[in-house]
Amino acid sequence: MPDLDLAKQAILAAVDDLRDDLVAQTAEFVRIPTVNPYSGDSSAGNEQAGQEFLKGLCEVAGAASIALFDCPSDVFARGGLIGPAGREFAGRPNLVAEFVLGGGSKSVIVNCHVDTVGTDGMEVEPFSGEVREGALWGRGTSDSKGNLIVGLIALRALQRVGATGGRVLYQSVVDEECNGSGAGTLACCLAGYTADYALVLDGSGLYPCTGCNGVATAEVRVSGRAGHAAHGGAVNAIDKAVHIKSAIDQFKAAWEAPNPDCRLTLGVFRAGTLPAIVPAEAVLQMNITYPHAQAEASQASGEGWRAALMRGDFEQAMRAASAQDDWLRAHPATVGWIKDVYPFRTPDDSSVVRAAQQALTDIGRPAAPRPMTAWFDAAHLAVNSRIPVVGLGAGLEGEAHGATEHILLEDLVSGAKAVALALHALLSPDRCGTG
Repeated sequence: MPDLDLAKQAILAAVDDLRDDLVAQTAEFVRIPTVNPYSGDSSAGNEQAGQEFLKGLCEVAGAASIALFDCPSDVFARGGLIGPAGREFAGRPNLVAEFVLGGGSKSVIVNCHVDTVGTDGMEVEPFSGEVREGALWGRGTSDSKGNLIVGLIALRALQRVGATGGRVLYQSVVDEECNGSGAGTLACCLAGYTADYALVLDGSGLYPCTGCNGVATAEVRVSGRAGHAAHGGAVNAIDKAVHIKSAIDQFKAAWEAPNPDCRLTLGVFRAGTLPAIVPAEAVLQMNITYPHAQAEASQASGEGWRAALMRGDFEQAMRAASAQDDWLRAHPATVGWIKDVYPFRTPDDSSVVRAAQQALTDIGRPAAPRPMTAWFDAAHLAVNSRIPVVGLGAGLEGEAHGATEHILLEDLVSGAKAVALALHALLSPDRCGTG
């Protein structure tokens, strides 16, 4: 670890002093279910109890103001995006708490999501918050409730030391998971919350995350003709969907060949109600991640910063597949789009990336900046609000959404130290040289 100035040393010592709070508060937070109501499994729930818990922690930490507000029902239309239709946001508030750290003029958003995916299939107790083997276990430990507590502990450390001046907007947002498309963060952007920089704490591996791919979610519906399984005359929608799936597989191969970091993943193939009934419809849903260049091409064509060209190509592929089948020529598969959320990139030499990179170096965990292949909320801050943003998540690689989700205690502590030092640099540029 390099030699550090006195202020940095004091900040790191303050985080160490708060280690027990960091672990205990993360464990307590994990014990509060905040499963997204659209998880699709038996654990579907609500984020409100988790937000009330964080509100209490923010009050104790001395927040100057705290706002709780629901996403508007038309949040995606207001943001000019394709987003999941029919979502209910009432009683699922976002939280924005303002912290004033001395008299500096700079401001930083610290953002992360409170909702988790579901718990069906987990191999550990999802809401135990158990601490063992140097780790904390349960749903949300890595993705991303642990990161929310990391952000608060970093703020408390800075308050203790008093060497940092400026303003932090701490955001805990809803509906990032389960096709949520970052509704909570987009709502914060539309509500006018802004800052000079943003740190988004979602993610794993403690590296400066400089961007993400976009992602579009397609739904293909394939029609058949219902009938009794023992009689003739019916047309099995599953058989026709298998034909369409072959075309999806071909599109996948052609799409991924030049885009090795972008995937087409079929996640839903649903049909039928009873073995005695020939199914009349099959539904296939898939995520298609797309690169920055796809959004650039779409914008250059006048279609906006999205995957309009890829979506058009996919629709054409489904039409061509339907034309190859006698039944589907008369009853073609239909394509709908559940979401299309854009990619972003922050230059490696930007102040916010350099602050995160230096912070990681200062704690002895140097890491090169790189984008992630998945999508995360930082895209809304970068594209909608045009805020320089970097991701800095302390989750454990490979554990997000996993059957044994957990986070290493040392990663929690390292995350809090890195976030605290990055905030110190961004809020005190004259002293720390970030500019």
